[in-house]
Amino acid sequence: MKRIVLGLMVLAAAISPLVAGGSSEARTAEGKEQVITLKISHNMDFTTIPEAVVDAGARLNEKYKAEGKNIRIEFEKDYQTIDWTQYQNNIVFAHKTGDQPDFYAISDVASLVKNGLLLDLTDLVEETKDLWVPGVFTTATDTNGRVYAFPPDLPVRAIYYNRDCLKAIGWTDEEVNALPGKVQEGSFTFEDYIALCKEVVDKGGAKEGLIHRTGAGNDFLDMIVVLGGQYYDEKGTLVFDREGLKRFFQLTYDDSNVREITPHNLNQQVWTEVEKRIYTGDAFSYYGPVYASPYMASAAGVTISEFAEKVGFIMFPKSQYVDHPFVYGAPQYVGISSKTKYPDLCKELYRMLVTEDTDLMARHAATINTLSSVKAANEDPQMAENPIVAATGYMAQYALVAPSIDGLSTYRSELFKQIVALELGQTTPEKAVSDMETQITLNVKNVIVK
Repeated sequence: MKRIVLGLMVLAAAISPLVAGGSSEARTAEGKEQVITLKISHNMDFTTIPEAVVDAGARLNEKYKAEGKNIRIEFEKDYQTIDWTQYQNNIVFAHKTGDQPDFYAISDVASLVKNGLLLDLTDLVEETKDLWVPGVFTTATDTNGRVYAFPPDLPVRAIYYNRDCLKAIGWTDEEVNALPGKVQEGSFTFEDYIALCKEVVDKGGAKEGLIHRTGAGNDFLDMIVVLGGQYYDEKGTLVFDREGLKRFFQLTYDDSNVREITPHNLNQQVWTEVEKRIYTGDAFSYYGPVYASPYMASAAGVTISEFAEKVGFIMFPKSQYVDHPFVYGAPQYVGISSKTKYPDLCKELYRMLVTEDTDLMARHAATINTLSSVKAANEDPQMAENPIVAATGYMAQYALVAPSIDGLSTYRSELFKQIVALELGQTTPEKAVSDMETQITLNVKNVIVK
């Protein structure tokens, strides 16, 4: 990380509301413009996250100018595309050397909180609590209820389906378009969905009724939940739920070996070949993150608008184990350094994004094909202009967010090993549960087995 030299500039309380009450963040010499330089760091593709903060800063500069304040905010940008572990290690090292950014992206909130590297944002969250989609701070909240990170979006995982596959087995346009609503109202259940996947294959509507990612991931956890399984408790402790896992493993085995709606060798196939099948209609249904739709469209060689014409989305329906439809959200998080020299100013920029500048939040969400963590942003016209976001916007009110869970990466890895074996017919649901329990209890220190 490049070293940033922040001047000792403190706004007098009479000049800036950010320093009211005697704060000594910045002072300005009379008649001379004072420049406050903030370093903003980001990792991976979605630079609309830091750019929302930068543009909020530009708007704050306009306010200062209109009010006759000789203050200007500038940003030093450090945008990277590297491995997340390396990026977070760089953040830790930068704090040790005093070169830390004021704003930065986060891959593991819990570890940064544990090391004291994130500014406490609880007061800001409390002040604006009615403006947020419920639950978006779950992963960023510690065991004492303190909040340490800001969620700029609300990516959700849902079920994709190909409309043409339904028309091929006799569904009318009206029936196809009504499917998301039937799931929302609870009249179309998860059991109905699995039966429909088989019907589509049996009647020639698609070669495959249900496909999924070809590597370990959180997507499978949603299937466990819809079958009444549990993988965490309210404190974020990993839960090994034998009965819930057995139901999921039975579903997985049956989908490949009994219903034959999922290929036996799906997990040995090239992902770029698999992901285009939802658009082409070779596969009827897929479950995973909605924001993956542009990648699926690209794999199929079509635009996102063309993709949206053929592919719809439903929530995970209610089932005999769960009495309401749901989606799981996985907000990205950004934070403010606990060592920033300008905590009030940094928090003010976040406050602006939640209150008067929600269009910047909407711009980010609409660009990356996801919902927003802020209610008003989800109502912004920019969201309606994106066909994927427009079709899934209502899901925000049904979104669940899991806490930070120690041992989850091990759980996901072991879960996927069993999925591969089950689909190949190399193990049974009962043995898969037993084998996975052995590995989890050996490799995870704190786990509840039930």
